[in-house]
Amino acid sequence: MKWMKRFAGAMLLLVLLSGCAPAADVESMAAQVYQAAVEKRPFPVLTVENPGMTEADSYAVQKLYSEKLLAGKRPAGFKAGLTTEATMKRFGSDVPFAAVLFPDGYMDGSSAAPVVKRSGFGTLMIESEIGFVLGEGVSAPLKDIDELKGKIAFLAPAIELPDLSFTDMKALRGIDINAAAISSRAFILGKPVPKEEAPDINGLVPVLALDGTEVNRGTGSDALEDQWKAALWLVNKMVEEGWTMEKGDVLLTGALGNMIPGKPGKYEYDAGALGRISFTVE
Repeated sequence: MKWMKRFAGAMLLLVLLSGCAPAADVESMAAQVYQAAVEKRPFPVLTVENPGMTEADSYAVQKLYSEKLLAGKRPAGFKAGLTTEATMKRFGSDVPFAAVLFPDGYMDGSSAAPVVKRSGFGTLMIESEIGFVLGEGVSAPLKDIDELKGKIAFLAPAIELPDLSFTDMKALRGIDINAAAISSRAFILGKPVPKEEAPDINGLVPVLALDGTEVNRGTGSDALEDQWKAALWLVNKMVEEGWTMEKGDVLLTGALGNMIPGKPGKYEYDAGALGRISFTVE
């Protein structure tokens, strides 16, 4: 019937104008990412079969996938990714991304040295980072860095352990990584330092050593050129995507220096006056 054809055409036009994939496609893509995660298989490179996938689509997929994986639990916090020009360029993006930190991935590095099992990852990677711990909840966008600082209780050295395992690394794009919650899997948080006692985090020169040999060196300002700017962007982006934050949530602002492969051995992360983390990869 003519009216049915006109209706279908109008609905297609609305989808195209909205810039987002149809809900059914988003649900299907989220299901693919979730199944890969629970079955410990490489994440799908969704843009191979969905070349028109947009940044907005990737966040919609990420939200459904994250909620399903959380299964009613709260996130342990939130993370930023692709926060340097080099990583954006590597994965064909001109923007950073943000995602949740899953509670089952939290590891306490404040005293004992955690053991990271490579068998729990497809492709274990290691990132040297700085962590922020909220002293107050956040449910609405923050207007500036001063307001953000009023919400932060502690700073800490942190190591993120993403799982960069995808079915086609050559075709991988930033929005594919974003759809899979920026490969969020695990993280180690060092001993928290009260914000008032913390050093200038942008001036830090964190060094990561493996079995006594330096394997990565960065600066605190590597993340969007300013740690506080990166943290503010992360908070506001996650609020924009419908998440709320609570006291105790951890914020990770992105890799300092390079993201490196997680090879076996004993690691020492020295974040200067902010503290150290020791951990072993087996």
